[in-house]
Amino acid sequence: MLDAIELPVLMKAVDFLFEEGRKILEERRERRKAQNAPAPAEEKEPAAEPAVPATEAKDESKQGLLSAKVDETQWKGHEREVQHLARLLETYSRNYHLAKEQYAKWGSALVPPIVAHNLSEAEDAVIETSKQLEAVLSKVYNRDIQVVK
Repeated sequence: MLDAIELPVLMKAVDFLFEEGRKILEERRERRKAQNAPAPAEEKEPAAEPAVPATEAKDESKQGLLSAKVDETQWKGHEREVQHLARLLETYSRNYHLAKEQYAKWGSALVPPIVAHNLSEAEDAVIETSKQLEAVLSKVYNRDIQVVK
């Protein structure tokens, strides 16, 4: 079984993938849809019912991972990598929120190119690092983990 000291790192990594990372990706998708949409009047809202089972499935898989037994030898081999990726994701998340705040201050029409670039770069970094973390956690849990799409 894992030591009590090692457990928070694993929990932080799983939480980020299912909470913060997913939220950042959803915001990115919404912003890109808004930029590519011809007119807001033509947009149709998706039905609310299918979203509920998806949320439940997300929670089940998150809880399933948090309660699943972890192979200690796999964990020992990948512990430092998970810690590193979790710290990177914290940094990229901070950068994303800072860029998003700056973007909001300027407004979408007046935003300087560097702010838009920083926002895009932070999103890309979150996506890439999340995929790396998924791959490492898949090895640790001995099952396919796929959150980022």
